[in-house]
Amino acid sequence: MSERPKIKVQIEWGDIKHTAEGDLETVVREVMQFAATVLPNYSLASKLTFSPDYSSMVDDLSETVKLTPEGEAVMLKPEMSAEYSIALVLLATRVANAVGTRPSVDMSPERISRSIGKAVKTVRNTLALLAKTGIVDRTGEGNYKLTMQGIRKAHEIARGMTARAASSPSERQVTATG
Repeated sequence: MSERPKIKVQIEWGDIKHTAEGDLETVVREVMQFAATVLPNYSLASKLTFSPDYSSMVDDLSETVKLTPEGEAVMLKPEMSAEYSIALVLLATRVANAVGTRPSVDMSPERISRSIGKAVKTVRNTLALLAKTGIVDRTGEGNYKLTMQGIRKAHEIARGMTARAASSPSERQVTATG
């Protein structure tokens, strides 16, 4: 069994020095606690700030979307609505970008169509609706990416899919075959 990689972070802020060492989640938590102690206003601001939790997103997306080694998203549940499928594929693309397996966070309607297995026209119409509601933004190149609100919403969708899959495996079989 291979050992998980460890990370070491040293913080120097004025005369204060702090070193955190261990697995990534432990170190991030320790650095946040250090910052909250040293910078009291940071603690208040961090409670109001949305910061994507990519580690949690990976876990939640794993039931519905997989990434190829090239960072392309592949939908595992073709029966899902176009709106949910697009949101989850764009979230997986965002995560792939965050972990360095994809150079950008946006996708073309054609690429989204291939990833989710729905017609390009359906994808374009759904993207137009998602743009009106502030879930996606259209880039200058005609591609689409999730807004911060969209990231939050897509993660809620992924979390809900994971919760449903965990709570009712027999229901999942009925949906897959029916």
